[in-house]
Amino acid sequence: MWLVVLSAGLLGIYRLVVTPLMGMVNMLIAVSSLFFLFLLKRRPEQIERIANMALGAVFVGASLVYLFLYDNTIRLGVFFPFVAGAFYLRGARIGLRWLLATVAVILAGHLLPWFPDAYSAFEIAAACLYLSLLFAVLYNFEKVRSEHFEQEKQLENIAHFDGLTGVPNRMLLADRLAQALARTKREQGLMAVCYLDLDGFKPVNDKYGHQIGDQVLVEVTRRIKETIREDDTVARLGGDEFALLLVGLQVPEECVGSLQRLLETLNQPILLPGISIRISASIGVALYPQDEENAETLLRHADQAMYIAKQAGRNRYHLFDAAHDRRARSHHDLLRGIRRGLARGEFELYYQPKVDLAKRRMVGAEALLRWHHPQRGLLRPDEFLRVIENTELEIELGDWVIGSALAQLCRWRAEGEEFEEFEVSINISAYHLRSADFVHKMQSAMQGCCARACRGCLQIEVLESVALEDIAHVSPIINACREFGVGFVLDDFGTGYSPLTCLSDLAVDGLKIDQSFVRGMLYDRGARAIVQGIIALAQAFERGVVAEGAEQTEQLRVLQEMGCPVVQGNVIALPMPAAELAEWCRREWPPKAD
Repeated sequence: MWLVVLSAGLLGIYRLVVTPLMGMVNMLIAVSSLFFLFLLKRRPEQIERIANMALGAVFVGASLVYLFLYDNTIRLGVFFPFVAGAFYLRGARIGLRWLLATVAVILAGHLLPWFPDAYSAFEIAAACLYLSLLFAVLYNFEKVRSEHFEQEKQLENIAHFDGLTGVPNRMLLADRLAQALARTKREQGLMAVCYLDLDGFKPVNDKYGHQIGDQVLVEVTRRIKETIREDDTVARLGGDEFALLLVGLQVPEECVGSLQRLLETLNQPILLPGISIRISASIGVALYPQDEENAETLLRHADQAMYIAKQAGRNRYHLFDAAHDRRARSHHDLLRGIRRGLARGEFELYYQPKVDLAKRRMVGAEALLRWHHPQRGLLRPDEFLRVIENTELEIELGDWVIGSALAQLCRWRAEGEEFEEFEVSINISAYHLRSADFVHKMQSAMQGCCARACRGCLQIEVLESVALEDIAHVSPIINACREFGVGFVLDDFGTGYSPLTCLSDLAVDGLKIDQSFVRGMLYDRGARAIVQGIIALAQAFERGVVAEGAEQTEQLRVLQEMGCPVVQGNVIALPMPAAELAEWCRREWPPKAD
């Protein structure tokens, strides 16, 4: 009887006190469970699998026990996932005593409903147990959170710092470099990006092994850190390569002083147990804002400067020359553009007429190269030929000029009588003329069915200085080409120091008076005398003569009086495309006034 009374009393207390308390506890349990799910990014259905794995560390048959617990707590109406949530935490698990207590409570929960008096007491005990479990979970969470923080810190160190030397690695260097650029730009100051490579480090590794090599790298890093300032950065890029960021500079000389001290420090012997090792360093430097603002470009320029320092003898630094680099890039772009333009047909030959003043007719034309540049428009040879001097591309372009001039000469021959005795002259460089297969290629070009009709109508203009500085090599080439109908003219004659014997040794067809003498002969008695002398020399050796650069009508009159009737210059006509030359000849020459 007393048991019934006690049960009724406890049931009343349960309904008045415990039921609201259990509601609050269940709410806390649900919230904590959701918190664990969110924190660890797990789905609710994963709880069972993870808990099975965690309980397996406690005792054999854990999966059966967990399923039993899970099933019975649902039947009791008490939500149990926060227990499993504890097993989400790495390295954390609920102790065996807590687990056995939970089992006991749930087993009792199956029996006590048959005894109403004891049931309310059980509910109170269960609530206390669950609260204790919740505190245990929170304690484990804080412990694991601390461990997680430490692991995160370790991972960050691995990701951003070199494992051997402890200095920033390439990834962190990129961030530091971006910050340094922003600071320098904001303060309108100066900074240096340095690329350092050790000289002679590979032999050290090969001789003493990687363990000694690692000790050398650690010592080198220590010396660098002691030499540079606190605000500066040293990073290891890999192997024996380092990068330095020197910030807050006022003048480039500050950087130079730091680099000198660093080179001296690194060149001191490294003393290890039983070993004395001596190495040096080569350093390349790119300065901002003297160089580009892009971080990757600055580091690349410093790397390029470092290789120049190595080639210059090592144990030194080299400042990257941004202006020189821009010129080099321009040179490279122009070289690539010429090759591309040749493949795309962007080149064209313009022709400047040569006229015989005495016979009052056009007797020939000089082929002058023009480039229809996609961005810069029409370019003259002096704007691009210099970059291909003494290269295979110069020969390739020269071969194109020869082929194009011969093809145009054949077309003109087929057009009308005015081109029957017409001569076309082309300019050939010394490098092209002296190439091993020049004669063979000229012969092949002249043996074409059309070119045979042009025999004797193609002339090659060679600079006087080129012909005379290597007459023993050039003379046989001239003689061989003359055999298949190619003539030669000494261009810019009068600018060199040609002995008369050389003129007799070279089988050239004519002389071309340099335009500087022709332009100055009206007011310079010396220039006039040189022009007169060249004309007389050509007549004495029975060579043809052409005056180039005539720009005034008075010059034409004086040249004709001197005995030089064949003239070329802007006073007669500017260089023009091939399609316009025939029409110019019919309409403009001879002048209507004459």
